[in-house]
Amino acid sequence: MAVRGEDKTDTETPARQRKAHKKSRLGCKNCKLRSVKCDEFKPSCKRCTSSGFVCSFTQISPSSFQLAHQSAGPVFSVVDKSLGLINPGFRVPIIQPVKGGVGEIILDDAALAAIERFRLRTVFSVGTQKTRSVYSEGAFLLGLKHPFLMHVFIALVLLHDQHLNPCQTSSHRTALAFHWYQATALFHRRLMAAGSVPDVSKLSGSERDSLWASGALLGAASMALLDAEDVYGVWPLKKSDSLDLDWLRMSDGKKVVWKIADPTRKDSIFHQLLKEWDGIPDGSKPIPPDALPTMFYEAFDIGPSSTAQNNPYHVAASLLAQLLPRRIDDNTEATGGERPQGYGVAGMVVHQSSGTQLVVDAEEIGGGGAGSLYLSGEELWA
Repeated sequence: MAVRGEDKTDTETPARQRKAHKKSRLGCKNCKLRSVKCDEFKPSCKRCTSSGFVCSFTQISPSSFQLAHQSAGPVFSVVDKSLGLINPGFRVPIIQPVKGGVGEIILDDAALAAIERFRLRTVFSVGTQKTRSVYSEGAFLLGLKHPFLMHVFIALVLLHDQHLNPCQTSSHRTALAFHWYQATALFHRRLMAAGSVPDVSKLSGSERDSLWASGALLGAASMALLDAEDVYGVWPLKKSDSLDLDWLRMSDGKKVVWKIADPTRKDSIFHQLLKEWDGIPDGSKPIPPDALPTMFYEAFDIGPSSTAQNNPYHVAASLLAQLLPRRIDDNTEATGGERPQGYGVAGMVVHQSSGTQLVVDAEEIGGGGAGSLYLSGEELWA
């Protein structure tokens, strides 16, 4: 006997019904970003608290949909725009190594102290009398508007600390590695984003200036980032490695930053420093026979027939020959007065003292960027 359709349905197992549940759009954004259910506990949900994340319930109006990791300090980010101390709770972006996304951390007391050292000490070792105000005021304010620059400032300060006192703790080296990685990774990401814009002139002036400030400071600091305890652990005395002379590649890469940022434009904070091009050395000029130490002519095969076309060392040597006779003062040297020894970023100068000479990067001066390399004892600063 055939089974009727209605009898068949009576014997089938009824489909599993989904339980009715309450949907909420009030959960914190960090939980939503991590695709977990928020318990909506205030002022900070338990999931964020237990995982060590900053809960967005503590923000009245979150500025962005970004994951923020808990760090020392209260959870707020009110910033004093004057050139005073940065208030506790200041947030800076970070690259998350695992996911590759961009999150946030709150700067801890040590990082805030480092920024204060940058503002009150290290910045005065950067460049010349003319450039100091640009970095102490203009670049610092850029950091408040573009917080990724804070990683650059902190890394620079920690390198300066290490130069002044080589015996640093492991926590200092860890902090340096962290902020150096974040500074370079965030700079690369911002540069790639800016480079993808069809018309870079449409970018905001502060965005372009932040790229140049970051590129200039990182390019200079890369000379001081030595992962070695003695001279035999660095180029050219150590065994050859693919990472040798990375600082030269970074300097060459500054041409790209220059093209995007164009710090000579009138609305740039660097405009006044870079608008005067008179007197800038020309690497194609011939090298006088008595302008350099005798060993230079022998080691680099410099002679009357030497040119930029037939001698790879000619441009650098020519620049050095033109810079060495210049009068050393607070407008032309990297370490004037009683300022701490440090970096000449935009000075285009040579520093000379007993037992100390400056090595000039031809790409920096001749290729669209102002810079100088500073050699002191066994430490090489840029």
